[in-house]
Amino acid sequence: MRMPNLTVLIGTVAALSACGGMTSAVAPDAAKDAPTVLALSPANATLAADPAKPIVITFNRPMMAGMESLVVLHEGTVTGPAVAGVASWSADRAALTFTASAPLKAHATYTLHLSPSLKSAGGQSINLGACTQLGGQYATAAMMGISSGAGMMNSTWGPGMMGDGWRAADGTYGMVFTFATA
Repeated sequence: MRMPNLTVLIGTVAALSACGGMTSAVAPDAAKDAPTVLALSPANATLAADPAKPIVITFNRPMMAGMESLVVLHEGTVTGPAVAGVASWSADRAALTFTASAPLKAHATYTLHLSPSLKSAGGQSINLGACTQLGGQYATAAMMGISSGAGMMNSTWGPGMMGDGWRAADGTYGMVFTFATA
């Protein structure tokens, strides 16, 4: 009787457990090289974030150029309007800082949305499943305002879609984190 490759089996179990039971956009063998989010400021579920401070996302490795366009801060829910501002990378491209054009509204809720298409400088896809450890939630079709059967049809995006790079193979639309300002 042939035994399964123990390394592959352990990698598969680790990848599935890191995702809270959902499939990851990262193959088990690539999980060790996948970029992940190490920290967020403000943290998920913060109730009194300083509306004048920038949003900072720290990754475990340098990220690919252009990935800042796949991170959006929304007013209210994930379908709320995008907050205008400037995103800039640290010198090592491992931290993304978003500075809003104007201070965020006081006593308001904001949602930070990360695309499942984020990639490291080496081209590895992000392991969004690891974000659940920071309180992130997968953005579902219902959260995005997409009804059953909606999506890209005849090259037209359905309601709530944000365009290429926002729908993962598992049917989710990235990862969201929510906070409220003081």
